[in-house]
Amino acid sequence: MKRIILLFLILALAPLPVPANHGWAGFDVCEVHKDKLPSDLTAESLPDPQSPGAALLNQYCTQCHNLPGPGRHTAPEWREVTSEMFRLMDASHRFGGLMGRVEIMRSPEQEILLAYLERHSAPSANRKEPADSRLWLTRLLVLGSFLLLMGAGLLRWWTNRQGNLRR
Repeated sequence: MKRIILLFLILALAPLPVPANHGWAGFDVCEVHKDKLPSDLTAESLPDPQSPGAALLNQYCTQCHNLPGPGRHTAPEWREVTSEMFRLMDASHRFGGLMGRVEIMRSPEQEILLAYLERHSAPSANRKEPADSRLWLTRLLVLGSFLLLMGAGLLRWWTNRQGNLRR
């Protein structure tokens, strides 16, 4: 019974690959989540539509989802979002598999896209302290509690196993 609980915890907390833009298990994840990004936004309706940044946004981002408007996030949020998207694109390009293969941007293209998104981003709220000044603390608390729970579970499992071996 304890092994089942441990296995359940490991499976529940283990990171799993998330398919994007390709059918998997009988449905297309991006089709299911199309409502997250409005489908009526076109490349021509983007701010400064003839710019290289708008072209890159239309070329690469629409491989997996509808076209996002630059005003969807603030400049600091776009830094975080694009970092994650570039990582997902790289993994999908290298390994394919459930996510399929997508084209990836070179570093100069990434910088052009990020500059475009930041230039046309939503205005950020005026704050007395930077938005991410306590972000490290939040992440540490989440990670710390996760590691504490996993450590306690593993310690309990190990002590029970040692007790069973001595019998």
